[in-house]
Amino acid sequence: MKWKKFFEIRTYFPKGIMARTLILIILPLLLSQILTSYIFYKRHWKNISNQSATVFAANVLTIMDLKEDDKTPEEFSDLQKMIKKNYSMNVDFLEGEKITTRRNSKRLDLLSLRYIRKFLNNNIKYPYTISASEDTNVLEVKIQYPDGVLVINSSLKSVFSKTIYIFFFWIIGSIIIFSIIAIPFAKNQIDSIKKLTHALESAGRGEEISDYNPTGPIQIKEAGKAFLKTYNRMQRYLKSRTNMLSGISHDLKTPLTRMKLELEFCDDKNLQFALLNDIEDMEKMINSYLDYAKGNIPENSQKTNITNLIKNIVRKLNKGNYDIKVNAKANIFAVIRPSAFERAIANIITNAIRYSKKKIIIDIKQHGNKVSVLIEDNGNGIPKNRRDDMLKPFTRLENSRNTSTGGVGLGLSIVQEIIHQHGGEIFLLDGQKLGGLLVKIEIPLK
Repeated sequence: MKWKKFFEIRTYFPKGIMARTLILIILPLLLSQILTSYIFYKRHWKNISNQSATVFAANVLTIMDLKEDDKTPEEFSDLQKMIKKNYSMNVDFLEGEKITTRRNSKRLDLLSLRYIRKFLNNNIKYPYTISASEDTNVLEVKIQYPDGVLVINSSLKSVFSKTIYIFFFWIIGSIIIFSIIAIPFAKNQIDSIKKLTHALESAGRGEEISDYNPTGPIQIKEAGKAFLKTYNRMQRYLKSRTNMLSGISHDLKTPLTRMKLELEFCDDKNLQFALLNDIEDMEKMINSYLDYAKGNIPENSQKTNITNLIKNIVRKLNKGNYDIKVNAKANIFAVIRPSAFERAIANIITNAIRYSKKKIIIDIKQHGNKVSVLIEDNGNGIPKNRRDDMLKPFTRLENSRNTSTGGVGLGLSIVQEIIHQHGGEIFLLDGQKLGGLLVKIEIPLK
């Protein structure tokens, strides 16, 4: 598998949509420019450079032929003027001098000068040197004669074409210009996707998204409108379900209250006690249904001190009869729905109090962009094969943990729904410190 990933393009391809978009824009442009320069301009420049070098070398040979005959100073002066006029080259003869070599730039050596050398090597019987200076724009050839050195100077531009650099800068410049134009457009398209993503995340956390307005290309707008339609339908459904559960629960409380009043006149105390216990169990069930319904009530998220929130929950629930220890190295802040998150943590701690042997440890940790809350008790725990079921609504464990206190099996399902709305996860694990059940919650900081 590792070798397969090594040969896959996506392994090296950027993950972000902005980077991918820029690559899709810039890479074809870059490849087309390189291909154009290689196929067309490289051949054109090579031919022009070769032709210019050949003309220059031919002019050098012509000047040498004209110099072969011994000439008087007056004749040599006329020769210099003629060469200057017809060839735009300067000629001088240094009697008794010897050639001194001078190093050329490597770039010039690799380009036009090699064509001149090749031509001169095949046609000149005397030793010679050729040098070029980009600073002074001079191309100089020195030919060693027995009685001196013939010096021929010409403009470097007549042989060496610099348009290749202009073309190269045009390639880079055009890519930069097109990138500057393309980046804002690409950013606008990506911003619309980011807005849609943010709206989806907010909806997943159960927050209101009334401020979202679909923008961007028509396809993204259509996706945004479809999402809003689905979101509104889901909100209507959740509101309808919440109202239905609240209404049923409220309607059931009325006859239960009347039953309680009627039992006050019951002479059979045993029957009265048994029926009152049943009524209390029914009230607990109704309250559980209401809590389950309240889990879908929208609430705005806000930055909250998780550490202080959990400590306050422990102070409310612990009446001094339980050993509850909260471990947190520092105050940890996260963007949460405070009331909903408090309800989830309170449910877990209440379960731990109910089913443990009065000892609980709560660890609050931050790792990366997440916060973990670990609540461990020293009770009997939950078998591994039943843990997934315990997170489902209306599921109760009859054997491992004490069930005499009642309940309808909504506690952990309410917790899971709230945690999922925060973009987090809940895990039921084996306790490492106390040996009971360990409930681990992970939520993002933002």
